[in-house]
Amino acid sequence: MSLLLSLLLLAEPGLPAPGRPPAATARQRAEAYYQFSLAQQARLAGNVEAAMEALRKAQKLDPGAAEIRAWAARILRESGRLEEALNESRAAVAIDPDSKEAQFVAGHLLRTQAELRGDSKLLEEAATAFENVVRIDPQDGATLQELARLQGELGRHEKAIEAWRGYLALDPGFFEGYLRIGAHQLSLGKPNEATEAFQEALRIEPDSASAYQSLGDAYAQAEQVDQAVVQYRKALELDPQSLFTRLKLGDLLMKAERLPEALAEADAALALDERNRYALDLKSRVLREQHDLDGALKAIDRLLAIDGSDVKGLFTKATILESQRDFAGAAMLFEKLLGRDRRGEPVKDAQSNDRIFLAHLGFCLQQEGRYGEAAEAFGRARATGGDPDPALTGYRIEALLLAKDFEQALREVRNARKERPEDLELLGLEANILRGRGDVDGGRALVEEALRRFPERGEVMVLAADFAQRTKRFDDAERHLRAAAEKDPTSLRVLFQLGAVLERQKKHDQAEQTFRLALQHHPDTPPVLNYLGYMNADRGVKLEESLGFIERAVAADPENAAYLDSLGWALFRLGRVEEAEAALRKALARDDKNAVMLSHMGDVLWTRGQRVEALAFWRRALGGEDEDGELDRATLEKRIAEAEAGASAGRR
Repeated sequence: MSLLLSLLLLAEPGLPAPGRPPAATARQRAEAYYQFSLAQQARLAGNVEAAMEALRKAQKLDPGAAEIRAWAARILRESGRLEEALNESRAAVAIDPDSKEAQFVAGHLLRTQAELRGDSKLLEEAATAFENVVRIDPQDGATLQELARLQGELGRHEKAIEAWRGYLALDPGFFEGYLRIGAHQLSLGKPNEATEAFQEALRIEPDSASAYQSLGDAYAQAEQVDQAVVQYRKALELDPQSLFTRLKLGDLLMKAERLPEALAEADAALALDERNRYALDLKSRVLREQHDLDGALKAIDRLLAIDGSDVKGLFTKATILESQRDFAGAAMLFEKLLGRDRRGEPVKDAQSNDRIFLAHLGFCLQQEGRYGEAAEAFGRARATGGDPDPALTGYRIEALLLAKDFEQALREVRNARKERPEDLELLGLEANILRGRGDVDGGRALVEEALRRFPERGEVMVLAADFAQRTKRFDDAERHLRAAAEKDPTSLRVLFQLGAVLERQKKHDQAEQTFRLALQHHPDTPPVLNYLGYMNADRGVKLEESLGFIERAVAADPENAAYLDSLGWALFRLGRVEEAEAALRKALARDDKNAVMLSHMGDVLWTRGQRVEALAFWRRALGGEDEDGELDRATLEKRIAEAEAGASAGRR
């Protein structure tokens, strides 16, 4: 009201400002004030139409008074006539952009309409209006708060921080302001600045669980795990019922590979809410990493019993099945995920998820020997939106190679090499495709060309060694790998491959030395532990140590059929035949086509006196998979013949 009273004291106007209505005379303003007073009385009486009629008269009398139109917008908003109110507020701003009242009302109306319509452009317009209010009156704390929150909703973190700092200049003890500034700093990837804000919040409220949790978030983003854990635990001391904080702590502990602690937090969360999906998912993931796959499966099945369409839960279950080598079951779940309801899922997220699911599906199908379908899945993954992923091209070409679709594989690898001519992985793929279609010389020529072009790159030597190994030229493979080892003497890939090549040449002492060197640089590496353990067990040397190596490999990957086979073979060599049979049956439950595993089971059963079943396994071994030629077929055929002859003599 005082605003309109002040209008009465103004002198007669001069020329009107450009774009604005001509100013009213003092008499017109006095009459406008009278009509405005009537409007306010009608508003208080609840008579909106009378109020608006009086305001329309006031507008005619003083068309340059933006405040009159702003009040019309207020009254229309109060009566629910939001569209009319918004039009009035915009008209008020157009009349006088420097009117705080007009900008204030416009900002609130725009925000309301933005929320109703889901229109981000209106939200941006609201932010502009509030910015103008603050420009006109920098001391308007309520609008500064409103502006800060709105900028945060728009993802304008820098502007939100600026607005909160403006408010804190007016009220430096406002706890929430520091929390909000810290949260925006985290969104900007500035954990150190966020830490300072959260510490200031704790100075104001030392017993705030939310501030400790936020400080934990800052330390976590800065990868200061121990500090983050301390802050999360302080938050939980103050608020032990906070599932959110407990799950954050559990997830951080899991990422830091502090698995027992992470499991304890998951169980504590489930004690608070036994049906909490996030806690069940966390527990299943921790148990999966601890190789308790049955426990992991039980936990995730509890989650899926609550919500069978939970995407994260289905994905976790699929990865558990992958770890159990149940690739058929995992593939079914990935197909289900690809057929999910995408409503409400942002397009970019959907594309990213599809790419992940299709890549996993491709690997599962490949493990099932369904190479053509695997190639199709990798192709579909490559065709999803987002940035190109060269790895998917490589996976597809490898699958085509395994499917023996050499012509298509060759076309695709050559197209890919045109785009990435220095990609050695693609060059190696092309060489192996040529080898697969019978052109060994063509493949070798490619490898030799790479050696000439990139004589200093160790990867080329590894590539050349791989090709030589596949063509059974182990002396060439050894030569290339020793050259690669000179360039990178600690490379796990080089040392492992060199050890394998030496073993294939029966240079067992050198192979053992190489594998031990690999373990010196890369302790507890399952493939190295398994290879060294199996090699020595197969030779009948250092059996107890060999068993220990293999047991460490199995502990790291208890579902690995090759490791279980090595375990059974080492136990057999030690004379622990019953245990050997149990291990080999586990191995064959995961891979019942491997020729060497089938042969091992036959040997164990023969020793145990189960001659008929032993013969059956030996015969199956002759028809089993033996890509690397590890099975001693001549010896096995001789044993089968002798066993059959003995059985025949026994019947006579």
